[in-house]
Amino acid sequence: MAPILKPRQTATIASQLKTAPKPIPRPRPWIEIAKLGGWMFLWLTCLDIGINFLFAFPSPTQRPPSSLERYFDHGRSIQGKLSRTLENPTPEGLKLLNAGWIDPQSWQTEPTTVEAGDDLLVAIYGMSFAKDIGQALIEIDSQITLRNMSSPAAPPSHSFAKFMADTDKKNANVVVIGILASSVQRMRSVSGMSWSYESPTPYTYPYYTLNSENKLVTVEPAIKTGEEFIQSFQTQDEQWQQLKQQMKQYDQPFDSFVFNRNISDRSAIIRLIRRGWANRVRAQSQKGLFTPETGFNPKASEIRTLKVMLSEFVRTAKAADQTPIILLINDQGYGDALPTVLTPHLNSLEAQVLSTHTIASTTNPKNFIDDGHFTKEVNLKIAEALQTLVRDETNAP
Repeated sequence: MAPILKPRQTATIASQLKTAPKPIPRPRPWIEIAKLGGWMFLWLTCLDIGINFLFAFPSPTQRPPSSLERYFDHGRSIQGKLSRTLENPTPEGLKLLNAGWIDPQSWQTEPTTVEAGDDLLVAIYGMSFAKDIGQALIEIDSQITLRNMSSPAAPPSHSFAKFMADTDKKNANVVVIGILASSVQRMRSVSGMSWSYESPTPYTYPYYTLNSENKLVTVEPAIKTGEEFIQSFQTQDEQWQQLKQQMKQYDQPFDSFVFNRNISDRSAIIRLIRRGWANRVRAQSQKGLFTPETGFNPKASEIRTLKVMLSEFVRTAKAADQTPIILLINDQGYGDALPTVLTPHLNSLEAQVLSTHTIASTTNPKNFIDDGHFTKEVNLKIAEALQTLVRDETNAP
């Protein structure tokens, strides 16, 4: 049976209820989150402004940037970097903009006949590695005239296209095409911009695929000369839009966040984020083509296309009564992956092949300088082996 409260007890309880302390008001979580976010945004903005002020990238015409200025600017968009070169042109910047184009006007200074006292004209196509080896070749053989047709970071598709477009090579006794292992991935592109994020090289080159009959199919870039590029880039005209559309379709590492210039280029923090993202995009662009563990994938379309290119290179050279030499250049991290995947096919071509991995181990850092190129001593050793091939072939009955 429930206890019966007396009137005085009831009044006391009611009085206690009226005077009991109210619950402490608790702030809503979203308000605290908003405050925290606001403070974070404020301090990040201050940090961003401070970095941009203290480490502002100087105009190319003023002075070279410091290491910290380069670091905080490294993540600028590709278009942003090219825009700055065009807005404040320097001889070096303009040289970069005009380098590498498959344009006969740009190589008119290269010799087309042997110089006085020489007995051989050697034309070499490739990238800077091939250029260095070519220069070493004429150092050790003073009777060779070199027709240097190399371009910065040129992939095999660029070198092949330049070889085919070079109508002035007809007097060359020997033609050499250099294939750099790390440049094979650049066949997944129509331009040097997407792959060379740090220092974008804007030249273009054809994109090659194979049809059902195993014949080369060529996609020509919308812009083909340095003059066209500068004009189209500055006006953002239809030709520029066509090239961007081709890059979206054919460039494996193309990414709008990395490529497009916009207001985010003014933020040091976003530039740092873009830098990391660009490295991730580029790393993923080799998928299906190469891994350090297994080497090149022989079934990759780029490898199959490269084999057909080299067959066409050899056929075209022999038809012109020239000696073709295929120079396989193996840089750090690639071991003998390139000759391993190509040698069975190259043996069927009856062409001279020289692979640098038999001369300079890719695992020995003493064979390379800081920027990844071979040392002068290694270039001379490779040039000696190349000279032997050149002389043996040209002296053969």
